[in-house]
Amino acid sequence: MCLSMIRPNLDQVKGIATTGRYSVVPVSTEILCDFKTPMEVLKVLKNISGHCYMLESVAGQEKWGVLHFTEI
Repeated sequence: MCLSMIRPNLDQVKGIATTGRYSVVPVSTEILCDFKTPMEVLKVLKNISGHCYMLESVAGQEKWGVLHFTEI
């Protein structure tokens, strides 16, 4: 099962764009997924854009890592 939510949503982006204060609006999503490995997800993103990177961090002895995918 994969769950994701894009932030800000489309209506919020349109609202920000109408102000004219910003030329770029960063958009992010967090994907919780139990049937794809991080490398599989990265491969999918690489097919969409060549500007995709994966950064991972684990603090101490935690079992869970934090993965960040960034497209520039």
